[in-house]
Amino acid sequence: MNLVRKVSAVAVAAILSACSSTPVDNSPKNLTTVVTAKTTLNGLYMPDNKGTQTIYTRENMRAIDQTAEFDSFYMRWANFDYTTVFRIEDNLLWQIDNDKEKYRECPLSGCTTGFDEFMAKAQESSDDEEEYETYADKSCNVELVKNDFTIAATNQQRRISGLLSEEFKATWTTEFKDENGKVDLNLIQFVFWTTTPNEEMTAAWKVHKKSTENYLSKVGDKNALVRLLGEDGFKAIQGFSGDVESSDSQQKNMISQKLSVIKGYPLSIKMEWFQKNEACPSAKKKRSDNNLDFSEGLGNAATSFFGNIIKDEADKAVDKVVAEWQKDARVRYLYEITSVSEELVHDSQFQIPHGFTIEDRQ
Repeated sequence: MNLVRKVSAVAVAAILSACSSTPVDNSPKNLTTVVTAKTTLNGLYMPDNKGTQTIYTRENMRAIDQTAEFDSFYMRWANFDYTTVFRIEDNLLWQIDNDKEKYRECPLSGCTTGFDEFMAKAQESSDDEEEYETYADKSCNVELVKNDFTIAATNQQRRISGLLSEEFKATWTTEFKDENGKVDLNLIQFVFWTTTPNEEMTAAWKVHKKSTENYLSKVGDKNALVRLLGEDGFKAIQGFSGDVESSDSQQKNMISQKLSVIKGYPLSIKMEWFQKNEACPSAKKKRSDNNLDFSEGLGNAATSFFGNIIKDEADKAVDKVVAEWQKDARVRYLYEITSVSEELVHDSQFQIPHGFTIEDRQ
């Protein structure tokens, strides 16, 4: 056999070997709603990352493939590729780590972690520790002077994923004023770009609605969000996110009524949280106001005094930087849909991948 024949034989063998190692999916295919999207998360409180999401939905099951990659080299360890599978009829939820080829099996209402339980116990056993300093902790009296929720069409239009869309803005503003007239301001703004739903989007709403109803009938108030908001509130959140048609919500409170202004299928949703804190300022003592210590001689006392003046000026510079830093959004989240379709999808999409090992069962 000459060299050419030898090389050809090796190449063919390599191809056949590769093909034989690729598992063949022989599971049945069934009609499934498929929604794909891109996500972006950043802000002062969040490390920048971008990701993708694909949601597969049938009336009695749902699978969410989600990936994220962090921009910072030091956050690369946090990159993930997860799939969450909801098996509604079986009352099961699987959290699948595609990178580690492991999974967790939990009740449909959700998984808990050892860290969650540890933090809950720590919170119960520590009455003097708080996640943040309240107005009471500061011995400061404040008054809620503004609590407004507004929503309106802006009459702006643009094309997203090739579809003509219209803009709606929802704004929730709260202001707390202290005894000196200083104000803490919180502003949460949602920007929606919606389009006239086509047949596939309307079909997706119907499938998602039925899936949500089946999910709620199975989990009841075992879901934390259902316990907090009730079933109608849970459905209202689904409508707010565009998962189901907003008019399906039976909640009749002020916010849900205002949300009914939004018409169409949301192709893009952006949430931003801004904050300005000026109420109840904590007085910062100047370092240069400290009593001078002459125990180690006049020279050391003078060096300490002038050193503290320099540190006070450095503190001012830092405060100025922080003031500029606070002008950006605390959290910014952008969710943009790239496609909505009905497809024949393998049943394996809603199963544990072959060869994956269980990490925990609850």
